[in-house]
Amino acid sequence: MGDVHFHHPVERHMQIEFLGAKDVDSRLRNCIAEYEEFHWAVAWGSMTDVAKEFLRHPAKLRNVTFGVAFSQTDPDLVDALIGVRNASVALRFPKGTYHPKVYGFRSREKAAAVVGSANFTFGGLGRNLEAAVAVTGDANEPFFRDLFTFTSESAKYGDAVTPEFASAYRASCRRAARMSKPPKDPLDGLEQIKPAGFSSPLISMGWDAYVTEVRASAHHDVDGSLALLRIAQEWFASVPSFSELSPAQRKAIAGIIGRNQKTDPDLDRDWGWFGSMRGMGDFANRIDENDIHLAQALDSIPQKGEVTKDHYGKFVTLFRKAFENSSRMGGVPTASRLLAMKRPDTFICICKPNIGEASHRMVFSRTMLELDDYWEKVIEVIRLSDWYHAEKPGGVDGEIWENRVAMLDAILYRPG
Repeated sequence: MGDVHFHHPVERHMQIEFLGAKDVDSRLRNCIAEYEEFHWAVAWGSMTDVAKEFLRHPAKLRNVTFGVAFSQTDPDLVDALIGVRNASVALRFPKGTYHPKVYGFRSREKAAAVVGSANFTFGGLGRNLEAAVAVTGDANEPFFRDLFTFTSESAKYGDAVTPEFASAYRASCRRAARMSKPPKDPLDGLEQIKPAGFSSPLISMGWDAYVTEVRASAHHDVDGSLALLRIAQEWFASVPSFSELSPAQRKAIAGIIGRNQKTDPDLDRDWGWFGSMRGMGDFANRIDENDIHLAQALDSIPQKGEVTKDHYGKFVTLFRKAFENSSRMGGVPTASRLLAMKRPDTFICICKPNIGEASHRMVFSRTMLELDDYWEKVIEVIRLSDWYHAEKPGGVDGEIWENRVAMLDAILYRPG
């Protein structure tokens, strides 16, 4: 169906026209060029050609507010609004959904508006069947006074766009694309992530790039590394508790096994991959003593299914209890070594050889990583990443996928 377009005079000072989607696009272009002020309240926007025209006139913005519900506004448009005066995104709408499509324009006593169903998107300005009215007339007419009041009130639901919000919002859009029903609040569930984490280069890495980097590792024997993780998984599955493994098995999983204890083919491997803990004396003592708190900590992480932050929190509490009478506490390297062996699909060991590259790619300070924020700075960033959410491939890469978080070490490891 083509666009319907007719002209109808309403009052001496006002004219009203009916517009379809393509007419809305052309009318907005004309008004953007002609008028001195923009007063908008719009549910969603995309980086269309008319959006690029709009962005060339930042000084004309007065009250311009875009909604971001369900992560439907283009993150490129949100990025373009960083630091733009009188532009905001509606984050504080209390109930329902921020859903207007109101485009107001003013030049002194002259005003225009487009109001209807059309969002500032590719669909709303061309592909969809849309309907709108265009009104022109005296800015002092009640219609325009009410419209400008509406856009001013709508702006109260908005916040200025900061670089931190824009990064978080872009991550929310990536997440939304993988979800059948994204949350209305784009930041819902992302509160745990540190602001810097949203700019991590890992987030945009796809599966093909990930597996290529893993296999190109100059320092990991990929097949040997996978065999190590496979053996550890078999050991964990064979007993109800870490404490029931043999002393040599526990030491191998902990990365502290000595040469004389490698008494069978499964033990006789380089268990230093994924974090050698040979220099961690207090940790080695806890493993050697089969400390009950250490075993309970690792047992609190499920062998299968989802691992939650609550699981991790319980692990940390019990892990710390194991060191209550020690001169040195266990930290991220020893804790994450155990976690990576138990659930290589969820955890990575962060230690001296990889923390430099990990901190660079996940955007955290290498000197500030603690057990209390390892989940937020490392795991939550990984869980936003495209490669993490890839479908399991067939063939030999399927095993890498099953161990994909621990195998990130093959990308991040830097000896010396």
